Formats: sequence, C-alpha cells, structure tokens
Amino acid sequence: MVPRRGLCASKHLSELARSKTYREVTGTFSDLLALLKASAKRERAGLQRTTAAMLEAAEFIPLGSDVLRQAAGIQAAVAMSAQDSIVLASIVSHLAATKPAESCFLNRNTKDFGGPNIQVMLDQFGCKFFGRFDHALRYIESRLRQVE
Repeated sequence: MVPRRGLCASKHLSELARSKTYREVTGTFSDLLALLKASAKRERAGLQRTTAAMLEAAEFIPLGSDVLRQAAGIQAAVAMSAQDSIVLASIVSHLAATKPAESCFLNRNTKDFGGPNIQVMLDQFGCKFFGRFDHALRYIESRLRQVE
C-alpha cells in the first residue's frame, strides 16, 4: 500500500523536528503544509462545483456510428485530422437534428476550424464559429440585448 502524500510530508516533518538544526523551522513547514492542504481542498471543491454546474447545464451530443461515418467524409473533404473531423461531425449532426434558430461553436483551434470550408458547413445551420471566448461572449451578449 502506498502512503498518501500528506502523510509522507507529515512524517518527514516529524523526522526533521527531531534534529536540533531543523527544530525551529519545522513549525514554518507545518504551517506551509497546512496551507497547501487547505488550498488543495478548496481547489477540489471549486472543481467539483464547476463540474456539477456544467453537468446541470450541458447537453451531451452522442457519438454514434453515423457521426463516425460523417467524420470520415469530412476528414477527406477538408483535409482535417480524424479527431477534429469527429468533433465537427458531432456538431453538424447535432445541429441537423436539433435545428436551432442560431448557435455558436467555440474552439481555440482556428487553424483547423476557422477555414472557409468549415464556415460554409456551419453557416448552413446558422452556426457561428468563434476562436476566442471573449469574441463569442460579446456576440452572445449583443444577441441577448437584441432579444430584450
């Protein structure tokens, strides 16, 4: 059985405290260890809250054989990697099935997803591509203001 890291660090601090040379600084190390543990706990809690919120709001697009077949066609048509073509095929398939009035696709990979052929493909479904989150946010906020 492998000991947990926190227990290992505590054991090492105890060993250091036995030495006259390090006895005075082990208190500082103990404070630092406590701070690091508290920080890690807080970060884990934040990640769990964020994950829960995303799961609550997210809509998951299934990956089936039809999407994989479509991805192979996209990969050949626009010279895209297999992974990127699966992403794009998933999006196009979802847009075709749900027919939203408008939608956005955000991806920092503008090299592969920002090309004119991809834009044409997404435009057929009223989907706008954004390679930067701040640009997408401004667009969505302006669209929401128009609706109000």
